[in-house]
Amino acid sequence: MDIVSIFALVILVLSIFTLLVGVAAYLAFKIRQTRGKSVKVHGNQEAEPEAIFLKRYQPGAPANEKAEQ
Repeated sequence: MDIVSIFALVILVLSIFTLLVGVAAYLAFKIRQTRGKSVKVHGNQEAEPEAIFLKRYQPGAPANEKAEQ
């Protein structure tokens, strides 16, 4: 087996593997999407989904507003 055949085989195997990973990722995405949008925030089911570390940007709000503590 010459070097060109080995490289061609490697490229073929990697291409097939990439396609399989892509299909698996798509299927995992679709399964996750069908499970619903239940969000757990701090372990509480009824809590509003909120940013824990970031503050929501609101246009027109003062830029130098200090974080609540």
